[in-house]
Amino acid sequence: MRSFRRAGAGLVCLLALAGCAGDPAAEIEARRARYSAELGGFTVRDQPGEERRVILDVLVRFDGKQPLPGLTLDVSIADAGGKERERRRVWIETVGAGPGGVQLSVPLEDVEYRPGDGFWVEVRSAIPAAERGDYREFGAAP
Repeated sequence: MRSFRRAGAGLVCLLALAGCAGDPAAEIEARRARYSAELGGFTVRDQPGEERRVILDVLVRFDGKQPLPGLTLDVSIADAGGKERERRRVWIETVGAGPGGVQLSVPLEDVEYRPGDGFWVEVRSAIPAAERGDYREFGAAP
């Protein structure tokens, strides 16, 4: 009886995997899940006559076999009290990201930075179907 249950469970898993096979969104989601991003720090560039820019110093790691050419980071901007003021999605190229990571400078334009503000980055997963259009790596995936 136990082997019958195992065989049944194995069949269910096999059918579930077969259902995902060929699903571009599921494949991209699985590849995104192999990435992580960590904020190392940030620099505020505020020069007269120019828009204020914030440069995020981000370490991106990838622990998988099939990398994406780039991915969308979710960036959160919070006030000094920790309350989120703004959330942005920023596309980054991920060439060179591996288990050891690659250090990237990620510019944010037109940021209303105030002393004490903080920034956070994440590789969000799973992305709801309704939001996939905001994530460049999903391209034409439904």
